[in-house]
Amino acid sequence: MESPANSIVIEGNWDSFVKQSYITALRSQINKHEQKIHIVFKNAKISIIFMLLLKDTLESTQIEKVYLYSKDIQVISLTSFVYSSSYDLYCNSIEITDDAIEFKKTQTYQEKKRNPIIQFLTFIGKWAYNYYKSMIAFFNFMGMLLYFFAQSLLQPSNFHIKSLMHHIYEQGFKALPVGLVTCLIIGYAITLQGAYQLNSMGVPIMSVDTTAKLALREMGPFILSLVIAGRSASSFTAQLGSMRLTEELSAMQAMNLNIFHFLVIPRILALIVVMPLMVFAADTVALFGGMIAIKTSVNIGFETYLERFYETVSITHFWIGVVKVPVFGMIIGLVGCFHGLECKGDTQSIGRMTTRSVVNAIFWIIVANAIFSFIFTRYDL
Repeated sequence: MESPANSIVIEGNWDSFVKQSYITALRSQINKHEQKIHIVFKNAKISIIFMLLLKDTLESTQIEKVYLYSKDIQVISLTSFVYSSSYDLYCNSIEITDDAIEFKKTQTYQEKKRNPIIQFLTFIGKWAYNYYKSMIAFFNFMGMLLYFFAQSLLQPSNFHIKSLMHHIYEQGFKALPVGLVTCLIIGYAITLQGAYQLNSMGVPIMSVDTTAKLALREMGPFILSLVIAGRSASSFTAQLGSMRLTEELSAMQAMNLNIFHFLVIPRILALIVVMPLMVFAADTVALFGGMIAIKTSVNIGFETYLERFYETVSITHFWIGVVKVPVFGMIIGLVGCFHGLECKGDTQSIGRMTTRSVVNAIFWIIVANAIFSFIFTRYDL
């Protein structure tokens, strides 16, 4: 499609965050035209807000005919937002009228109403395509992370110790109180149920064995990881997402600062380092909650509990829980940082990505825990 003479060409990104200087320049170009104007969209990303702004600008002039040209289906679908009774509107030489807009709305509604199968298949196709794009983007993120981490190992000056220590404190130790309270409550509740069942079978002392092993292998590390996932994954996504929308990341890149060295690697390493330290406290609290539950339910004293614990529960169960938590911490950091860097468009994307990061982090922690359980059971650990 050839551009008409003296036409205004719109290229690039003209979404909700377009610079005011660009809008001012566009208005000055529109004000130079009289009676009719030709606007050509070439590889332009257009939002509804921009189209309404364009309509408002055109209505303030003496232009009688507006010609829009574009090959992009998305741009063509938004031309109805430029329609006004103040001028005649043409899109690719086809006049846009009230009847045409009303017919398009009616036709779209009837198509959706008539073809639920097509609508369902379209939804499945879009979901599969978006999932494929997200998977490719995550693999690309993982590759870049491994590359820059290896680069940091070869050049230790790229490690930012202050940032690492800051995130260890913020995402680890500040989250410890709520994690410990959660482990205490769940340890008490699960042990209480197990003690009642074993007491009804005539072996109340077995409640010490089963609940202590469960606390060390599952309740301590798993529950703590879920709490950290809800707290840290959302925090990472919100922080990096807001930096993306406020163009702080672009400013860092313009200053030749690597966002992986400064923002991503310290966050992920902080969780990998601090999670094993926190799980020791989580295990202790979960065992204490179990001791209280057994004391109140089957009247086994603390001394008897500790004696039975040292006789039947080996240190292996503790190390199994410790081995799992660095993997959980890595999952939380990866998912939180990835979705934070995926934020784009408007502030609503931060909310969507934050929700998605928490859900994905919890889901993959559950999957990883199931894989660990299968492996440890398979090798009789």
